[in-house]
Amino acid sequence: MFSQDLLLPPATPNAVRETNLETLRRLGHDLSLIEKGELTALDSYRLYLPVDGQRSWGYGLEAARVSTMSEVLVLFRNDEEEGIMRSLRWLPLSMLCTVKQAQLSYQVPYKGPTEEVMRAILHVFRDTVEFAADTTWSYVKRLELYHSFPFEELPTTDAVHMFRPVLFGCPAFTESRDVDITPPKSE
Repeated sequence: MFSQDLLLPPATPNAVRETNLETLRRLGHDLSLIEKGELTALDSYRLYLPVDGQRSWGYGLEAARVSTMSEVLVLFRNDEEEGIMRSLRWLPLSMLCTVKQAQLSYQVPYKGPTEEVMRAILHVFRDTVEFAADTTWSYVKRLELYHSFPFEELPTTDAVHMFRPVLFGCPAFTESRDVDITPPKSE
C-alpha cells in the first residue's frame, strides 16, 4: 500500500507478536464473549493513554508478549486529532486505561464510537484478519490496515456497513481472491 509513508513501530526486543491466525482466534473469542455479554467491545479495544503530552484516546489492536518480562504489550493506534498525528505504538498494557478507568481516574470525557459501532468494527476486523490468515498477509500489510483504518469516519453501524464493500473492494483484497463484501447476518 504505502509502506514508505508508514512509520512502523519499533519492535521491542524479545517481543513475540500475534500471527494472523492468533489474531483471528483472539478476535473470534472476544466477539463470542461480547455477544454473550461477558465482555464489552469498548473496554476491550477502546483505550486511553493518560501520559502527559500524549493524552489520547485510541484503539488496542494487537498484543505481544516479551519473554523477559510479564508485561503484555498492546499495539495502540491513537485517534487523529488537531495537533496529534495518527500513529501506531507498542505500549505496555499497564500504561493504558479502559473507558471506565479513564472516566473514573482522570475524569476524561469519552470520545469515540458507541459499543454497537465498536462491535461492528470488530466484526469487520475479524473478517479482514480471516482473509489475512487465508492469504498469508505480512505483518507490514496488517500494520498498514491498522494505520489507515478510518475509525473516526465511522460514527454509526450503518457507516461501518457501508464501508465494508469499500474496504473489501480495494486491491489488497480483490487481487488475491473473491471476497464476500456483504455484512454477516450476525451484524
